[in-house]
Amino acid sequence: MIKGLRVAVITNVLPTYRQGFYNRLFKRQDIHVTVFCQERIPGLNLKTIHDRYGEKVKLVRFFSAKGEKIAWQFLPWRKLIKEFNVIFIQGNPRYLSDFLLGTFLVLIKKNVVLWTMAHSSGANSFSERIRLFWSRIFSYIFVYTDNEVKYLRTRGFSNQYVLGMNNGLDQLAIDQVKQNLSEIMLNKWLSEKKLTGKTILLSCARLETKNRFDLFVKILPNVIERFSNVMWCIIGDGIERQNLEAQIAQAGLSEHVYFVGELYSEQMLCPWFLSSTLFIHPGAIGLSIMHAFGYGLPVVTNNNELRHYPEFGAFEDNKTGRLFEEDNTTDFSKVVNELLMDEKIRLYMKGQVLDVARNRFNVDIMVDRFINIANAAYANKKSDK
Repeated sequence: MIKGLRVAVITNVLPTYRQGFYNRLFKRQDIHVTVFCQERIPGLNLKTIHDRYGEKVKLVRFFSAKGEKIAWQFLPWRKLIKEFNVIFIQGNPRYLSDFLLGTFLVLIKKNVVLWTMAHSSGANSFSERIRLFWSRIFSYIFVYTDNEVKYLRTRGFSNQYVLGMNNGLDQLAIDQVKQNLSEIMLNKWLSEKKLTGKTILLSCARLETKNRFDLFVKILPNVIERFSNVMWCIIGDGIERQNLEAQIAQAGLSEHVYFVGELYSEQMLCPWFLSSTLFIHPGAIGLSIMHAFGYGLPVVTNNNELRHYPEFGAFEDNKTGRLFEEDNTTDFSKVVNELLMDEKIRLYMKGQVLDVARNRFNVDIMVDRFINIANAAYANKKSDK
């Protein structure tokens, strides 16, 4: 007989940015986790890691329609109900299988935790109301940040056990990679990339319209006028790359922009982050904010909180970076130039963002809180006996 809590996690896919979390979770002896997920999300170029975990991950068949607006996973309902003490189910009603299974689990009083976002970037207000209305039937809700807990409390979630996981990255791994990259090695890397003496402004995200990199193209001439050695380095790829390249070429900025392409290895990412001065993300920011924080980079992004993903809850204006008025290129340019001029404030912000990544938002905190809410859900079931 397996000792420890048996927990099932039902999700869409296992992306690379969840590797640190599942590495930690699968190594725990006090809890036994099995993930049920699909192999890919059609139309989305997302690198997955399900094949790294053997029997701990079960692939399920699925289908989706209407551009992923409706999806269904063929989940083993009987096995889930019979073999697991607690079931985590994703809170996306577009997955009709999850909507029906989650509702059924509540009706039969199975220990179930809804793993969801309280609010997502650009969410349709009508669909969000439906999702939150459905969420009320669950007694245990696992959200992305402590700020989301507060948000749900204001929306009337007063009787539920709501816990924020404070979504982050594997900061121990990031710190180890940083430690292994000596100053001599970094200088050699800069020389090889022909970036020696450059002031690097970094962006790291899929090249999609929601990230609004076109706004930075518009203000880059103004930044270069003040700081002629600026180089904007962009990690990532996507459907907007050709448009961005065309805009950059038309503006005569090609010598100040470096398209890095897709990178996933922390060893490959590290020198780009370590050699940068600011992290630039004009549009909807999510987990990439934690990557910047993990390397001590202040973040510049827009001030519309509703446009961002939950991880924006880790941001504090003038402490972890600066906000500019959304869509206001004049204000955007002013914020970037002021930060580039003020080395003292950047050094202060570096300490603040590293503290956030090391002590408030990372995979170790996520695992502890995951186990806390799993135990809480199971204890409630046992108390009913």
